[in-house]
Amino acid sequence: MPTPFTLSQETIHWLTEENNPGVRYLALRDLQETPQPELDNAAETAHKDGPIATVLEHMEPEGYWVEPGPGYLPKYTSTVWSVILLGQLGASIQADPRIVKACEYVLNNTLTEYGQFSASGTPGGTADCIQGNLCSALLDLGVADPRLDMAYEWMARSLTGEGVAPLGDKSSPLRYYSGNAARISSAARITNRPAPGARSRSCWPSASFPKSSAPL
Repeated sequence: MPTPFTLSQETIHWLTEENNPGVRYLALRDLQETPQPELDNAAETAHKDGPIATVLEHMEPEGYWVEPGPGYLPKYTSTVWSVILLGQLGASIQADPRIVKACEYVLNNTLTEYGQFSASGTPGGTADCIQGNLCSALLDLGVADPRLDMAYEWMARSLTGEGVAPLGDKSSPLRYYSGNAARISSAARITNRPAPGARSRSCWPSASFPKSSAPL
């Protein structure tokens, strides 16, 4: 009987059937030792005939989905979500120039100069979920743009509080925003002390992304 961490050969065979190229590619990549030529062929097929191709068919020539701008809305068909999905599907910038254009569009329109991936295009639209998801997706897609260094830096600083002003200090170009509520709360638990800029949870603005007064 297979262990909880081992898939049976029957399951592997099912996952690598050629009638589902997207699943087949990920299974060959992640679940078994696959010769590189076979893996390369599976990746090419997944980009041409699988769900990767379906996502890319809906991309506009400029590199966005649905409508131009930061790309967070509408959920879950706009630019942010499409790029995240491409990363999860195993897409690569080396396989299709449209993926390069999409990643560049995100960096130009969703990333602020302070390193926040933003639902609104301004620092005040930052949220931990979009930050982590886009950092992960762009890394998985093969992006090595130096602007990503700022995004990783912000992700780390928003947890540790190093160099980040409190939420209420609107004169600072690098401060906490309402979308970092969960991260600030986490930092407080880790350090067993109030995180920089932390306030009572009842004070956090609800589900909106207010625009920041910080320089854009």
